[in-house]
Amino acid sequence: MTDKVLRIDVDQLANASLPKRVSYSQMSLYQQCALKFYFTYLGGWREPPSAALACGSITHEVVEHLYRLPTDERTVDNAITLLREHGPRMLKMNDYRPFENDNAMKTQIREAVENLFVVENPQEVIVNPDHLEMELNVDINGVNFFGKVDRFTQDGVNRVTDYKTGKSPGRFVDDKLSQPYLYSLAFKLQYDIDVDEVELIFLNAKEVIRRPVEESIMLSMGEKLAVMRADSERDIDASAWDAKVQRLCDYCAFQEACPARNALAPKPGSADSNAMLKAAGLNSRNA
Repeated sequence: MTDKVLRIDVDQLANASLPKRVSYSQMSLYQQCALKFYFTYLGGWREPPSAALACGSITHEVVEHLYRLPTDERTVDNAITLLREHGPRMLKMNDYRPFENDNAMKTQIREAVENLFVVENPQEVIVNPDHLEMELNVDINGVNFFGKVDRFTQDGVNRVTDYKTGKSPGRFVDDKLSQPYLYSLAFKLQYDIDVDEVELIFLNAKEVIRRPVEESIMLSMGEKLAVMRADSERDIDASAWDAKVQRLCDYCAFQEACPARNALAPKPGSADSNAMLKAAGLNSRNA
């Protein structure tokens, strides 16, 4: 499918507003499809929870708690003990309850946790507990940016690390690296810390990707953040958002209600559109 962009008018509340803070995930979603951003952040619609999301969240929880242990206690056995503790607890949460009996997903989580010991030796990782799930909240080019870094280490090299449970990024590796590059810029502005390296650890793929931080790339991420914010402010003022028709549309929860995808879809934001999304199993915090 060749990507094309269609401008879609929407029914928008008179007091509609953008989120006060912008995260990397918001920026990434807007770049993927501005209309999907509208459905998510202006309409408040939530896509149904997925096994992939549950897998990633539980794995991150276990890895975080593992690295909070003293170095000599970071063993495979203790990691599995943490998984047995936190996995069932998180699968009782509303978003993850549908996957409580998903044995394939549970196997994937266990493999991700065990693979951590394949790609690195946790007992040799020097990390301050305060540098796990480290929060960022800083002005970048006039945009209030926030994020949470999986891990920041200082072992002679200042490194920002992000864990992934998906497949290897292949030729899309640069897209995946954009997140830690943006975090590196936030570190510089918020803490006056120069990050030397960014790192992605793909646990299920048993792949580690490290890159030196190039200042030009880091700064370009800040520029993209500012462009995203300016463009979304333009969209909300115009009550019109760009829909990008692409291969990812096949996996989008909003495709039936998207006029770019479905010529019979009602105007986004209208009562008919909202009813269609609700019938598709989506929920809105604005309802």
